[in-house]
Amino acid sequence: MTIWDEIDSIYNQAGENGEGPCTFSVPVTFSGYRGHFPGNPILPGIVQLSFIRRLAERRLGRPLRLAGVRRIKYLRLITPDMPVTLSLELEPVEGEGTWAANASLLNAEGGRVSAAKLFFAPKESAS
Repeated sequence: MTIWDEIDSIYNQAGENGEGPCTFSVPVTFSGYRGHFPGNPILPGIVQLSFIRRLAERRLGRPLRLAGVRRIKYLRLITPDMPVTLSLELEPVEGEGTWAANASLLNAEGGRVSAAKLFFAPKESAS
């Protein structure tokens, strides 16, 4: 199983239906914690971005690729088994075929853990 399979499994267990916030936690057994950091595991930022992309894909009903980053702020650490809620607003960028995404990850108390303004485009199929 690859790290991306693990991310898909965690995301799918959240039971998100594409219409609202998605709440999940990443178990201590997640391979992405290895080396990030020994004795003090924290969720890598790239994994947080991956969860945002998966929610955007579910909402838009198509595979996406990251097309751009306006800003990313990591405000607090996400540790193993910590419940986080991902909220996402998507809007099409007129004339570009991309979508602007405003995303926030919140902890159980509602405090912002991270925030991002990203751009997604349709993923090109391999020919």
